[in-house]
Amino acid sequence: MASIMEGPLSKWTNVMKGWQYRWFVLDYNAGLLSYYTSKDKMMRGSRRGCVRLRGAVIGIDDEDDSTFTITVDQKTFHFQGELKEEIVFSYNRFHLCLMDDFKCLAAEQHE
Repeated sequence: MASIMEGPLSKWTNVMKGWQYRWFVLDYNAGLLSYYTSKDKMMRGSRRGCVRLRGAVIGIDDEDDSTFTITVDQKTFHFQGELKEEIVFSYNRFHLCLMDDFKCLAAEQHE
């Protein structure tokens, strides 16, 4: 498995701005999901923010399979992919990244 994976997703920012396109970089080794306003900004090293994945809880929206959440440190981040490939990239990679540390809400609901 590669130590770094990247791709596009939308991230919920706030009620005024709504969903914003972001370029995401998942670093498995560091357990971080960094995001940038564009791929170009990522190439220049201008990071917008990051989400620590160790100890995170991933949730899939029951009504909309294009959206999911990552909750960590009492903060919930909302993500959305317009293309199925984006969702596969995001959810599966996050889940595999630190499988021992993640508590997948979807799995817990089926138990």
